[in-house]
Amino acid sequence: IDSSFCDKLPKSLIAHAGVDAITHATEAFVSVAANEFTESHSLTAINLLFQHLPNSCHAGDPQAREMVHHAATLAGLAFSNSYLGITHSLSHKVGAVFHLPHGLTNAVLMPCVIRFNASERPTRMGIYPGCDHPIAKQRYAAIATHLGLKGKTDDELCEAYCQAILGLMDNLEMPRTFEKCGVNEKAYFEQIDDMALAAFDDQCTPANPRFPLVSELKQILTDSYHG
Repeated sequence: IDSSFCDKLPKSLIAHAGVDAITHATEAFVSVAANEFTESHSLTAINLLFQHLPNSCHAGDPQAREMVHHAATLAGLAFSNSYLGITHSLSHKVGAVFHLPHGLTNAVLMPCVIRFNASERPTRMGIYPGCDHPIAKQRYAAIATHLGLKGKTDDELCEAYCQAILGLMDNLEMPRTFEKCGVNEKAYFEQIDDMALAAFDDQCTPANPRFPLVSELKQILTDSYHG
């Protein structure tokens, strides 16, 4: 794993790829197919990325870059064995239509998806053997606890994780919404129905812990435009 590959890359690409890896690890951890082999990889990756990505991006610190590369690889080991979720389903479609970097679209969507998934009364459950009750809220709370974030309840811990992601995006100078990404509002909402339907059929959707309706995917896209 050669971290010197990043030496001449622009900061924005390093930031986007790093947050993409956080998305990989987060979705792998809450996936309906998560297991003992993937959970430790996911948590270690998330911790390393939050700790080292800013220095890798801004300072080009060699040790930080090495840790980010290790973390991204751990996240890849995790999601290749537990799959991903609707952050990626939606990101694939928005990125394809509006030609945005994949890591950037993941970053914008992830807080909205976390809030959507962290429900104790989902419209539909994830479809997977052994997944008999909603667990996403507890899983996101476990990530927040692992990062040392504060919260008295699982709801507070889930929101603390969302705020940590948004704070990291600010640190990395990444826009929080698709509006701030420069996506034309009229064009976006003309495409929103097609993007939601295509995301529903994406290969990543079945492993999401809350199985979405097309209308719910559309609402996530709506929320992600203005914030």
